[in-house]
Amino acid sequence: MRSLHGGRHELGQSFLVHTPTLRGIRGLVAETHGPILELGPGDGALTAQLVLLGRDLRAIELDEHRARRLRRRHPEVDVRHGDALHARLDRPVVVGNIPFHITTPLLRRLLAEQAWQHAILLTQWEVDRKRAGVGGVTMMTAQTAPWYEFTLHGRVPAHRFRPMPSVDGGILSPARWAALWSALSHS
Repeated sequence: MRSLHGGRHELGQSFLVHTPTLRGIRGLVAETHGPILELGPGDGALTAQLVLLGRDLRAIELDEHRARRLRRRHPEVDVRHGDALHARLDRPVVVGNIPFHITTPLLRRLLAEQAWQHAILLTQWEVDRKRAGVGGVTMMTAQTAPWYEFTLHGRVPAHRFRPMPSVDGGILSPARWAALWSALSHS
């Protein structure tokens, strides 16, 4: 059934189906603390991994049909129908398989918010490389460098998604310097 916001193509839905990559993202999230906000859970492959962490989890899904199915599948998760570009990013940890066409607007929005401390985002590979300063630095990266560190955790080939996108993804973790200092002082 088609969403009010369009079909899979209009919503930019490419679902990560590679279990080792999903587990890897869960491992990165496990290194953080506090409640989790998952953006764009889709059918819940990453949600199922995050549930295993036993932490408070809220998921924001634009497709109302997928949100309804996810609520039934994971009643322990606070699933909300909404748009990641307009949702409150009010949890310490933000995680998501972000539709590639909204990578930059979502990153801009995330960097403008104050409540989160760590983010683990599966986004478009070329954007990830730019944010992490691989092969040069963009204006956005230079402007945010005093407050954020961007860590690139690797490339995710397009064939690990269904349907397969035309470009690869990557796992990017922006973190606030304040959160990094806090983590170092507790080590």
